Amino acid sequence: MGPRFFILGAGAIVLIAAATFGAITLTSNNGAIDAPELVRIPAGQYSHRPAGDFRAGTRVVDAPLEYYTAQNDLQIMKHHVRQSEYSACVADGGCKVTLTQGSDTLPQVDVSYLDAIAYASWLSEKTNQTWRLPTDAEWVRAAGDRFKEVILGDISNDPDPSKRWLKKYREEAQERGAIDPALRPTGSFGANNLGVVDIWGNVWEWTQSCFLNGKVSDDGVTLIESTSYCGVRSVQGKHRAFIIGFVRDAKSGGCAAGTPPDNLGFRLVRES
Repeated sequence: MGPRFFILGAGAIVLIAAATFGAITLTSNNGAIDAPELVRIPAGQYSHRPAGDFRAGTRVVDAPLEYYTAQNDLQIMKHHVRQSEYSACVADGGCKVTLTQGSDTLPQVDVSYLDAIAYASWLSEKTNQTWRLPTDAEWVRAAGDRFKEVILGDISNDPDPSKRWLKKYREEAQERGAIDPALRPTGSFGANNLGVVDIWGNVWEWTQSCFLNGKVSDDGVTLIESTSYCGVRSVQGKHRAFIIGFVRDAKSGGCAAGTPPDNLGFRLVRES
């Protein structure tokens, strides 16, 4: 069986440039703040591998590559949520306190999945709009030319899973490079071809996608069945990792699979 094709209302990597648009003003009990600047990523075709652990028989394999056509544009924050923005949510009683300097220039990190969805709920209430975390597939779309996939490799080459795991670990380490995990001001890592900023820096981003356990056809092409475990969510950055939802710092524990991210932050999608 060949690759699967899907028609969706939201999606990933597209063939034409994105547009940056509109800022609005939020008012909290702690004063007024600017709402995030957005990038509009046009509808189009993209590919994506589901996020999780997949097996063909007893062998650990990569998730099959699936092909999609998104019929709706994706509106995503140009920047990570900043510390000053998150602090406004804390001051307003919508978010829990975490490590912050209240900076306008630094991304908010040391946040869990639960923290991120609390902020999304608060922002939705303040703007009378719907804000949410992106799916793993939407994040891949927004990553544009900065997305580089780290995979186990062809299952026909070597049946020994340990060799493929070591290969993937080395590739993840190579992609991470020697970047200092210390936070840098917004924009330090530049923009991708779609205009999304810092998507390839030292902040990994929460997505709403649950960890999947999947069964794959013997040839590795087709996902036969899968089950979701939503206590663990996919985070995306220089490589994908899976983090327990209440964890704020994966380096100190809570990384369910993959190399632990340097920092955990987030950006949100605004629904039309």
